[in-house]
Amino acid sequence: MYTLRFIGIKLPIIEKPVNLSKIIVDEASRQGIEIEDNDIIVVTSKILLKSLGLFIDVDSIKPSFRAKVISKLTGKDPIETEIVLQHSRKVLFIVSTGFLKSIITKISENVKNGLEALDKVRAVMFVVTNNGFIASDAGLDYSNIPPGYAIVNDYDFDELASRLRRDIKELTGKNVAVVVADTEFSISNGKFGSLDLAVGSAGIDPIAREFGEKDLYGRPKFGGLDIVVDEICAGAALLMGQVRESVPVVIVKGLRYRYSDKGVKDVLVTKYREKARRIVLVSFFKNIVLKIFKVI
Repeated sequence: MYTLRFIGIKLPIIEKPVNLSKIIVDEASRQGIEIEDNDIIVVTSKILLKSLGLFIDVDSIKPSFRAKVISKLTGKDPIETEIVLQHSRKVLFIVSTGFLKSIITKISENVKNGLEALDKVRAVMFVVTNNGFIASDAGLDYSNIPPGYAIVNDYDFDELASRLRRDIKELTGKNVAVVVADTEFSISNGKFGSLDLAVGSAGIDPIAREFGEKDLYGRPKFGGLDIVVDEICAGAALLMGQVRESVPVVIVKGLRYRYSDKGVKDVLVTKYREKARRIVLVSFFKNIVLKIFKVI
């Protein structure tokens, strides 16, 4: 039988730069888990950034004129707005969170706390970050972070994953893959909520390259491009949780995957946005011409 194992690894609270690879290896051993070849180590982006001391001192941020204007129009905190702008190459759209008040009893078991959270975040900016991700508020996060500090996901997580993978091999002698997970809003088939998605990876092909492979009836399939690293993160998130983060590392055993020296940034759609824009425009004008000829 083909089975997978997802094993959560608890870590001590990290609030300053530490050797994360050594902590992961030591804690796995202490908890009776052996790291083996072909294991996948899933780590949250937050614990990775915390271990590197990559915090933003909120008090050092001075809102720009643009941030103040956006804040005035949307009700979003001007300092938060400035942080998002500094770590984004483009603002796609801004959504007010006010509509969530009408469904607060459906999304929050503690309505009082839910309303308090909405009062603090009046709007969410969806942006293309400097590192090419489409993200809400550039990954800005305060939760489980020392007071007065924040983090954003504007880093080369493929490089950070590669470094962690290399360090774990030096400590254990084992070849593992590393996937960096982050939580993001999702609207999937009409369902609104959040999912854990991959922002970085090393040693594993981010996608299943099976487009056109034949199905059970011998027909080439229009599909087969599963985002493997996202599926791994979604499974790991069931152990990690979202509130009181105490399981920021999950070891996945038994998954058959393809090795790759490429990472998540190599499959980002924003990397090909100019080419995609040209294809869309060509298709658009081609359809117009065809319709004109049909009328004639």
